[in-house]
Amino acid sequence: MSDRFRTFTANPANTGANTLFTVPVANVAATPPTPVTTFIAKTIVLHNQAGSGTVDAVLTYNDGSTDFEINNVSVAHQATKIINGTFVFEEGDSLKVTASGANDLVIKVSVLEIKAQQ
Repeated sequence: MSDRFRTFTANPANTGANTLFTVPVANVAATPPTPVTTFIAKTIVLHNQAGSGTVDAVLTYNDGSTDFEINNVSVAHQATKIINGTFVFEEGDSLKVTASGANDLVIKVSVLEIKAQQ
């Protein structure tokens, strides 16, 4: 399989931790087999679409068992924040977002999905 770009978008409907994506866990016995997969994200975009006020957002990396806060950002009314960097997610890892207001935040993450050759 070849590498491909994927986009994950969410508009959290609650103020709890919402999983944006989870990298699949390899399973060569499955039909079809699930190869070893890595996601690489370079940019995370957050937009406040609330009627008024600031939205606070917490981005959390989960390694399959433990949460680690990787960014905490405030997004002003009708503003957009861009978080740049290289974020690598391996099998079983996930990215979660928690927003201070339900339905107030739109988050978009584009990742390069790399699958090991079988």
